[in-house]
Amino acid sequence: MSKPLRVIFLGWNQVAQCLMEAWSRDPAGPRLVGVFLQKGDSPHMSQSAPSELLLKDLTLIKGPGLPDVALDFREGASSRPKDLPRKVLWLPAEVTCLLEKFCVGSEEGIRYKSVVETARDAVVTIDESHRILFFNKAAEAMFGYSKEEVLGKDLSIIIPPPHKEVHRDYVRRYVETRRGRFIDHTVDLSAQRRFGEEFPISISFSVAEVGGHLLMTAMMRDMSQIKEMERRLIQNERLASIGQALSFVTHEVKNPLVVIGGFARSLLRQANLPEEGREKLEIIRSEVQRLEGLLQEIQDFSKPLRLQKERIALVPFLEEILSMFRDSEDCSDTEFSLEAEGQLWLSVDKDRLRQVLINLIKNSIEAMGGNGKVVVRARKVSPEEVEIAVEDTGEGISPERSEELFQPFVTTKPGGTGLGLPLCRRIVRDHGGEIRLHGIPKGGARAVINLPLKETQSSGEQSPGENLQRGKH
Repeated sequence: MSKPLRVIFLGWNQVAQCLMEAWSRDPAGPRLVGVFLQKGDSPHMSQSAPSELLLKDLTLIKGPGLPDVALDFREGASSRPKDLPRKVLWLPAEVTCLLEKFCVGSEEGIRYKSVVETARDAVVTIDESHRILFFNKAAEAMFGYSKEEVLGKDLSIIIPPPHKEVHRDYVRRYVETRRGRFIDHTVDLSAQRRFGEEFPISISFSVAEVGGHLLMTAMMRDMSQIKEMERRLIQNERLASIGQALSFVTHEVKNPLVVIGGFARSLLRQANLPEEGREKLEIIRSEVQRLEGLLQEIQDFSKPLRLQKERIALVPFLEEILSMFRDSEDCSDTEFSLEAEGQLWLSVDKDRLRQVLINLIKNSIEAMGGNGKVVVRARKVSPEEVEIAVEDTGEGISPERSEELFQPFVTTKPGGTGLGLPLCRRIVRDHGGEIRLHGIPKGGARAVINLPLKETQSSGEQSPGENLQRGKH
């Protein structure tokens, strides 16, 4: 049997990749002994060549290991590299272009690969050994790995821990039996991003036989946003039902409460009322007042919101709210500060947003027992979005409770109604934004509001919050 032809690639592109894959499946085919990637390669050059074959200096191929042929895949190359030994046959780029029609990735295949490469869904192909052969740009964005990091690696790096071995066994059984339940079907599963985050995906599988070998391809779509929308829809339906019930209860209870409260206040004005009776009437009056406040919150929560939007400068607006707390005797032991970057303009319902921020700041003060520090931060996180954060130095909040507190009637405060945060979320979402709670590792809690940013300010308009502003008590 004759010795296989020893080949070195000068440069690396899709045709080179196709040739290498084709030769690797042919025992009698050529043997690739090196890939030379010079500094400043053209943007089209891929770095996915086998790392053990990469050469930065052509002098490394001199001696007994001299290759027979050099295929030049460098774009625009027109002359023989000066460091290439004379004994090596050099085929210039003009010649290697003709190889496209003979390799696995023919012109049509390369065109198809380009389409798949730019597809919106993640496309991942593996071989019979569970190794990744193809990983498109959408897969890079979805999983957080670059193509160079995963090609040739085991697929298990993107499979959550409970299912790694199961999937490998599934592939092995399919290779042996050619039968599988999920082939040519779409199913809902979970996947794992680079840093361990597990997320839902919709995935469809297909299998192709190339050169006697099976290639298994999965097309995946991140379902995180869709699942979140479904969760919100269910929550909104639940809240709508609660709102209807609360509206009825409020109407039926409010009138008797008004009568009871009125009688109690009338009796308390009598001069000859015994002390024991006065104490009992005072309790009645106080409890009626508390229930009337609860009914008002329920009414606010259950009735439709009608936003009256106006354009505001955010920093002065936040400073105004903090000044109200600084001037309050109840907050004398609390330190307040504002940190904001640049001039930020929003189109919002000013009164509703004030209601949200006052609620969040009050929650922070109560969580600290009135003694601690509250920091309000505002920053532009993208050209379309601004973030407002309220941080405190209280006891903090667990991840499990952070979402639960947005459910109606769930509260950690004695005597709390559990409607404040649900109403805040409703107001923020009606503005097209989102609100979340987080614990802070060093201690405390952080409420984060993200709102759409309206960039409609004229070039000559100045905001009082143009520079970084800090104020404290």
